[in-house]
Amino acid sequence: MMKVKEAIAALCKVLAGVCPGDGAAASALSPEIFRKAKFDRSEATAEFWKLLHWLLRLVNEDWPCEVTDLSEQIVYVKAAVCYYGYGFMDFYQLPADGTLGSRELLLAFSWLLQRIHLLEQLLNLHRLHVEDQASLCTCRQTIPISSTERLDIQDGRHPVGMDVRYLQCLQGKLRFRWRSLYSAQQERCSALYKIHLYTRGCSSSRSFDHLSATETRLIQDPKQYTEFVQQLEHENMQLEAYLEWKQLESLYWQWMQSVLSAKLQDTQELLNVNVVSVTDHSLDQRRNFGESDIFRETDKLCGELLKLQSELQDRRTMKDETIKDQEQGLGDLAGQHQVLFLTQHDLEQKLAALQARMNQKRRRHCRVRLALKANSTPIRTKPPSVQQHNSGSFTASEVITQLKDEAVALKKELQELQQLSKEALGDVLEKLDSVICIPPMKR
Repeated sequence: MMKVKEAIAALCKVLAGVCPGDGAAASALSPEIFRKAKFDRSEATAEFWKLLHWLLRLVNEDWPCEVTDLSEQIVYVKAAVCYYGYGFMDFYQLPADGTLGSRELLLAFSWLLQRIHLLEQLLNLHRLHVEDQASLCTCRQTIPISSTERLDIQDGRHPVGMDVRYLQCLQGKLRFRWRSLYSAQQERCSALYKIHLYTRGCSSSRSFDHLSATETRLIQDPKQYTEFVQQLEHENMQLEAYLEWKQLESLYWQWMQSVLSAKLQDTQELLNVNVVSVTDHSLDQRRNFGESDIFRETDKLCGELLKLQSELQDRRTMKDETIKDQEQGLGDLAGQHQVLFLTQHDLEQKLAALQARMNQKRRRHCRVRLALKANSTPIRTKPPSVQQHNSGSFTASEVITQLKDEAVALKKELQELQQLSKEALGDVLEKLDSVICIPPMKR
């Protein structure tokens, strides 16, 4: 039992060290709360909801957040856990006031701990990065238009009564902010290129022969070394706590088996109570309902089932004979054409699936490290997930080519949607008299 407490304490230490500063969530980081949750105590429910809300916000990089209402936190946690694929329905049926279900929350927390590697994600998010990094996302999520939405577009009905001028204003603001973001990214890349170019040969690394922006800043201002060393010491403490947790992790999962056994035992007791109540109710019905009536109803049902079975067997025999006659009537040439058609159809399906897998393989969503090649031509990036392989690096020109292909595909999809809207607008204009449609000016 003492070893289990040590394992839970090590887990709490890792969670508290990754992102300190939230008092409401930090109150749940104690072995006592975990023990209360095992026995489904109500006083541990609210703390566990806050803990899950805190951790999921951090993992999803949706922080800081000013949500203090417990009901809103519960809604967010349920949505996030459902997104990750948690399928235990008792969790989603917990009340929104946070008074019941601490054991269900403990099971969901442990599932997240193993399923999405919660601790590893938190450590990676708050790791001290010395190298220059950038976000790279070449994946695309298409949102299909449902049949009802297509009908609304074709009928000319807008789902929201909104002024078009307001939408145009929002579109202008969005375009302006995209341009500001793009110019800021260009300035950052230009500054990083100058740093990498001017500091070439100053690095002792075997992979890269130039300094990063952080290393250059530390060289320019040695006073920042103290803060940087403190951050390194804090990260080392986190890693030591994580190593301690990994040594005791097996004990925690053995303890979670006892938690799951307690859950199953309570469920079995509840089922036994329900079975006893149903049995008592059925006995009362038998007393009020004579045995002769029961036998009469049973014989009647058996006769109907036998009749339906014979009819089904006759229909199946007739259908088999019809199919056999049709197969015999087909000629050899027609059969060959059918085989060729099926083979071509299967081949097209396989090629489409292979192309989809290749496109999915090319798409990336990760953090990449920016580095300058030895011949000072394009910038080379290497994602952290591929750093184990030397051939995992890829040039910026490859990413640009892939993004251009994605832009072409998006333009094609946009043209299809514009054509659909144009047809819907034409149908609306046919119902209106004395109306002239003037297209907007081209920029």
